[in-house]
Amino acid sequence: MRKDITQLLKASTTTLINAMGATIFVYSLSLKLLETTGSALGYGVNIFIGPIVGLICSPLIGKVIDKYSKKNIAILSECSLVIILILFAVAFPYIQKNLFIYSIIFVCLDNICARFFTISYLSSAPDIVSKDQLQRLNAIQTTGVAVANMLALPIAGFIYGILPFEYIIIIEIFAEVLTILLTIITEFKAEKKLVKAKAHNNVGGLKILFKYKKVLELVIIAMILNFSITSIEIGIPYTIIHVLKKTSVVSGNIQSLFSMGVIVGGILISAIKLKNVLAFTQRIYTLFTWLLLAFGISLYVFTKYTLIIFIIFELLLGILTAIADPPLFTYIQEEIPKDYLGRINTFIYTIVQLLTPIGVAVYSTCFSFTNYANVYLISGVIIVISISIIKYILGKRLINDSSSI
Repeated sequence: MRKDITQLLKASTTTLINAMGATIFVYSLSLKLLETTGSALGYGVNIFIGPIVGLICSPLIGKVIDKYSKKNIAILSECSLVIILILFAVAFPYIQKNLFIYSIIFVCLDNICARFFTISYLSSAPDIVSKDQLQRLNAIQTTGVAVANMLALPIAGFIYGILPFEYIIIIEIFAEVLTILLTIITEFKAEKKLVKAKAHNNVGGLKILFKYKKVLELVIIAMILNFSITSIEIGIPYTIIHVLKKTSVVSGNIQSLFSMGVIVGGILISAIKLKNVLAFTQRIYTLFTWLLLAFGISLYVFTKYTLIIFIIFELLLGILTAIADPPLFTYIQEEIPKDYLGRINTFIYTIVQLLTPIGVAVYSTCFSFTNYANVYLISGVIIVISISIIKYILGKRLINDSSSI
């Protein structure tokens, strides 16, 4: 038990430092590119490049993580990132004229290294703690990332205003070096060397998921819900500032409730021990689905109370997001063999990243053409219908597969 607590402490500290350093640096780089180019494209370069790099590299990343020691991959990817950051810091004063082009190259390399580290570390969860502590580890990591994101943006804005950009690169190098040291001292269970000729090394993440119908159902539902959350992320600030004519301060305060909800939910889910992870996750996703519909109905019927509805649902959705994610990862880690976890996590990570810009494009278009209450109501109805159809189809296949055994 004491060993698990030590491992949890190391893993949570690693996640917090890594996420904090990366978020501060990426946000500062975005501000630098915005200042240099004067273009929104410069500011959003990481948003667009991340999914593209993920899509191109995901087959290789998943197979490499499943084939070799996950701890070694995590350490090597971080060491590679430190070298790239040092080169970027040295070259920075000499590349000002073509900073945007060089930044694109750097962001591509940064994304590849970060993806190798994040997915190898996530896939190593069963090797870091005992099975009884998997849920708690996933909850702590989810909450750690949420806390890091919440704290990093104001810190980055402050640091960027007082320090030369080269010093911000040095801060990120320091954060990555700490991540390497923490990963080294974190104990991973001895990993069995895989035989290179194994046929399953050539199987993709999607094909693996089709072998585990319940996992596939949960992953698809999670992706739909993540896609729908995009409407909250862009729709609420748009509505508050452009429709209700409130200040950005009001918008920021209301949006911060989602992060607060994630922290509260993370504390709750890490404090309880689930007897049936699958049943709990299914119920949470069902509640999440109907809550999104209730959100749409509330805005449509009680338009005068839009701000109050935003306040309530931002907090509730944040709590549910934090409560839903750790059990999903725990169920995947318990059900799917370790040899497949790299490819499964790579597939999920890549699809979620791809859905974010698509969701931004879809919902931005919807908000520009029709009333926000209509958007949320129609979105809620479509989500409920879509998830019901998916449950019916996959449930039917599961019954057919069982009867044919």
